[in-house]
Amino acid sequence: MIQFKNVYKSFGDKEVLKGISFEVKKGEILFILGTSGTGKSVLLKNIVGLLKPSRGEIWVDQQEVSRLTERELFPIRKKCGMVFQHPALFDSLTIFENVAFGIRRHFQWGLEEIRKKVQECLKAVHLGEDIELKKPAQLSYGMQKRVSLARTLAVGPEVLLYDEPTTGLDPVTTNAINLLIKELSEEFHVTSVVVSHDIQCALDIAHRIIFLDQGQIIEEGSPESIMKSSHPLVRSFLEEVV
Repeated sequence: MIQFKNVYKSFGDKEVLKGISFEVKKGEILFILGTSGTGKSVLLKNIVGLLKPSRGEIWVDQQEVSRLTERELFPIRKKCGMVFQHPALFDSLTIFENVAFGIRRHFQWGLEEIRKKVQECLKAVHLGEDIELKKPAQLSYGMQKRVSLARTLAVGPEVLLYDEPTTGLDPVTTNAINLLIKELSEEFHVTSVVVSHDIQCALDIAHRIIFLDQGQIIEEGSPESIMKSSHPLVRSFLEEVV
């Protein structure tokens, strides 16, 4: 579903990605871990063309996105749903209007069709119809995160890109979001790429884990193989869960 082929990305003299190569299979949950400033979020933005690589190729569903124009990127971006670190909801809109926002932009649906889809997406993230008329400020931060995920699901993405989805959440809510990532992958058959610091979540739900350090992949494999890694950075992450 996604391929990186020897990708480099620089900002001026600063090289952030240094020859990254990997692939993500359809339906797979891939976690990208590493310390802050190693290029994890930059990598995500390159997938949907928000950033362009300095060198190398990026393919999404057999299209080389690194060569597409803004206009040509539109169908690719419809396939890829981005779940940001912060909920990024529209404060002035109700929860219903927030979740319906993308539907109204991309589909010519009637109100009843939209209402049905909004309710379906809220149910998928374990939220009820009783919050539809509320504003984001009336919900907890964890619930806002769920609404943000429901809004992303509403347009039917084939790929979900998560940028630090559990940042700022308490352990209970963090666990709930992690389980949601797994549930949504299984229920909607989406491909999931998760940028995170949460090694425990990666070990629990990822099919594969990639570790980035200074713009390069230093370790890649299944949770079982990652647990056996001897790399010092990986071992320091694993100390959190031992």
